[in-house]
Amino acid sequence: MSPKIYKPSLQTKNNILQKAIELFNENGTASVSMNALAESLGISAGNLQYHYRNKEEVIREILEMMFKEFDVIYQPVEELFTLETLRQIMRLNFNLRWKYRFFHREFAALLRNDKILAKRYREIQEQRITEQENLIKRLAGAGEVRGDLNPTEVRNVVLIGWVLANTWLSYAESTGQKINETALEQAVEIMVQHYKPYLQETH
Repeated sequence: MSPKIYKPSLQTKNNILQKAIELFNENGTASVSMNALAESLGISAGNLQYHYRNKEEVIREILEMMFKEFDVIYQPVEELFTLETLRQIMRLNFNLRWKYRFFHREFAALLRNDKILAKRYREIQEQRITEQENLIKRLAGAGEVRGDLNPTEVRNVVLIGWVLANTWLSYAESTGQKINETALEQAVEIMVQHYKPYLQETH
């Protein structure tokens, strides 16, 4: 009898990633071993390692999944860009940050400990910042945001917003605040306050 050959299953890989996200969110990445992940999935450690050799590979794949879900935020805005449009974008933003909260809690350590992850994260981060700069420039051309910002000012506005969005969760949790719908809406309004001065007064 020939040895059994396993074929990668997209469903199995997705199940692994979803369970890993759940466990990482609950316990932190350091507390979740590959054996613990396999046990929670009801599969053998060997089966798990057939799909992902180690925890670093799992986290790298989650990074790709996370940024793919963030793609929806960067779709072209077809309607008039108003404060409510901004709120909708920010709600999507923070809902996803909460979904992948382990990464935003730990990203400094995760990037420090995995050079491959760090390189990929920085590539995507620069892409996202550039996309946001281009959005502001396009909206300025359409008269929907202030058109008197020079390129450095546009980038600074985007960078401040990026840092706020990426660090808000850690700040809120450090104060003992319970993260719920009310807390996420507070985060949305903080981001709206940051960007509001750059929208035209008519909006």
